[in-house]
Amino acid sequence: MRNDPTRRSFLAAGLAVPALEALPPATNPAASKAPIRYRTLGKTGLNVTELGFGCESISDPSVVQAALDRGVNFFDTSRNYESGNAETVLGRVLGARRKDVVLTSRSYGKDRQTIAADLDASLKALRTDYLDIWYIGNKDRPGDVTGEMLEFHALARKQGKIRFKGLSTHRLHDMLPFLTAAGRFDVVMTPYNFPMGAQFDSDLQAMHDAGLGVVAMKVMAGRFWRGIRPSTRLPALKWALRKNWIHTTAVNMRDHEALAENMRAMAEPFTPQEEKLLGSQLGHISPLVCRMCGSCDGACPRGLPVSDLVRYVMYAEGYGDYRMGRSCFDALPESLRAVRCADCSACAVRCPNGVHVRERAARAQQIFA
Repeated sequence: MRNDPTRRSFLAAGLAVPALEALPPATNPAASKAPIRYRTLGKTGLNVTELGFGCESISDPSVVQAALDRGVNFFDTSRNYESGNAETVLGRVLGARRKDVVLTSRSYGKDRQTIAADLDASLKALRTDYLDIWYIGNKDRPGDVTGEMLEFHALARKQGKIRFKGLSTHRLHDMLPFLTAAGRFDVVMTPYNFPMGAQFDSDLQAMHDAGLGVVAMKVMAGRFWRGIRPSTRLPALKWALRKNWIHTTAVNMRDHEALAENMRAMAEPFTPQEEKLLGSQLGHISPLVCRMCGSCDGACPRGLPVSDLVRYVMYAEGYGDYRMGRSCFDALPESLRAVRCADCSACAVRCPNGVHVRERAARAQQIFA
């Protein structure tokens, strides 16, 4: 049996779920005065708060309730997060307030049968009859989205199980023509953070111009910051929101301090001083964070999906979510899980953005394999 450092905390979260029924609303005298800004999510017509709550893990349900009380109305989760437990917790926290929020989830399934089962399981766990947005999740090539998936997406909308069709991807540029084809999708979720710079700005603008809702994820750049408290990374969020073609974000907030800090992004401009602060972090962060540019695809002679491995270790070490990183690693074919970068005398992969590919891939093998 492999050592799983998250097992104890995960079991504790599971045991805490029944107690959520009696959880009192968060009380904060400043909650009603919190500044709130909204943007329209493409052609959906949904008005969503610029700060969205990413519910990949909910360590403190009272933070979710505080976000509700402060006016945050966009909540994003997934069938896979915490093996379904994240949806269960979120559904119980929302309760009767479900109607007041834009609720999204996703399936990472690779066929119609799996995504259909995932949708029904999500609806049950979230205690709702419908999702405002439901994503076909983590598809990075047009060929990953089958015709059967698209047919079921349309059927789920016709049945009233979902309102709008979404897709999440880590390879926006490769997927852009497929995404902007009329009628396929209403909302797209994709990474966007300051180490990525402006390389995808034209793609994001194109989606906005095509009427697609644009949701930014991974805006905190993996939280690989140096000399800054975990809760005070507001400039990264402001950077992501500085353009109007980012309609909302999905940011995981583990405590009340982080929530309060991030709320300020809807009230304050992005300043030159903050831009300078972000620049000072790049030297430390750049070797650790994949830019999702695709330059390394197929470059490893042993077939490793190196950008994916960099992302998996970011989940564990950047976001503190070991379970998510390991579940992604475990989904790789056995032949790839058995590869060890240390067996190669030199690495054939060179990242144009300066990511230390060999070190990060080897780290993923060390902590997950």
